[in-house]
Amino acid sequence: MKQHSLSRRLSATLFGIVVITTTVSMVAVELFVNDVEDTIRGLELKLDAEYFKEQITESSFQSWKTGRIEAYFLPSGAPESLLPQHLHDRPVGYSDEIEFDDWTKILNVETTIKPPGRLYVSEDITIMENREAVIQIVLLVLAAGLMFLGLFVSGIASSYLLKPLRALTHDVQSTEPGVSMQRLSRDYRDREFDQIADAFNRFLSAMETVVEREKSFVKLASHEFRTPLAVIMGALDVLEQRKTLSEADQKTLGRIRRSTRTMREDTEMLLRIARGEQDRDNPTNIDIVATTRELLVDLKDLNPAFNGRTVLHPQKDRVVLRSDPALVRMIIRNLVQNALGHTNGSVDIFITDHRIRIQDFGKGLSTSAMEAISTVVAPETRKLHQSSFGLLIVQLACERIHWGLQVEKTDSEGTVIVIDTQDLPH
Repeated sequence: MKQHSLSRRLSATLFGIVVITTTVSMVAVELFVNDVEDTIRGLELKLDAEYFKEQITESSFQSWKTGRIEAYFLPSGAPESLLPQHLHDRPVGYSDEIEFDDWTKILNVETTIKPPGRLYVSEDITIMENREAVIQIVLLVLAAGLMFLGLFVSGIASSYLLKPLRALTHDVQSTEPGVSMQRLSRDYRDREFDQIADAFNRFLSAMETVVEREKSFVKLASHEFRTPLAVIMGALDVLEQRKTLSEADQKTLGRIRRSTRTMREDTEMLLRIARGEQDRDNPTNIDIVATTRELLVDLKDLNPAFNGRTVLHPQKDRVVLRSDPALVRMIIRNLVQNALGHTNGSVDIFITDHRIRIQDFGKGLSTSAMEAISTVVAPETRKLHQSSFGLLIVQLACERIHWGLQVEKTDSEGTVIVIDTQDLPH
């Protein structure tokens, strides 16, 4: 949705009010002048016509002039040539302005009964028309001045009205997420802004309560998760020390130990991520190719159905990166396991110096998963609405070590997910 500036909208509204007010005023003046003319034509001239009708004494051409009023009586059958040129061809009932030479007059033409004929009554309104023209020019100049002044005043008024809103916006934007967030001041001049600040402060208090509760939960969960894993590792040590296991049992014991160790590392890493720790954890050199081969062996042991369905395509025998080994294993394992779970076909894994490309031939990712997987963003702005827990772990892990994660292709023919192992800007 296209956004607009509130300041610009407010200025435009105030300027629009000035324009409308000025326009209405000009229209009102014009209507008033026209009403004066209509009054002259409809009332004064009719009264004058009644007066001159009484002055007609005989059935012959007659004329009267009194100041600005002229009247002419033309008997029935008399030629119009007796009348002045500007009165020719004016039918009975004519009532309007006429202009000739430099004169402007209002003319009414009426019939008379005794004696029969036509009565022409006109009034000179040249001075009024000249005044009207001057008034219109003055009004136009005044309107232009008012609009210019309105444009200037609307800008100042909008800045004045929006000043407390800008201050409130600045205070909100200056609030940094954290355990203890600074509250907004409540010294605004307007009550409504105080109410907004108070509501925002209550929201911050509620958020701090939620964060504190989550931290307490993570702290307790950390202990609860570590305890059974430690018990399992201890039990495995006891079984190994007894030296009563067969060779096959020892292999099984080794797989259990590796799986438990992996689970412990994953649990530790997930708890660190849940606690919001943003620093890197124990970056060391790790061979991506060798690590991937180990993970593929573990996946085959985990589920025999995965056997023979993964194909590794390394660019070279060793691709060494400096990163967190636990997170790297977590990312690769979850992506491969997710790909194997969405197709019965093979999964190809391509490894180069700076990219890991995983391709399956399943039915493609869901719309919600596609929306959730994108280039790494700041944790506080990411929306966690994925349906796959494995993909969520991958996204969190990539964010932590600043790797890029994107879907290169997903459709009915399969999905290609690419990991950029070069550090993204952070």
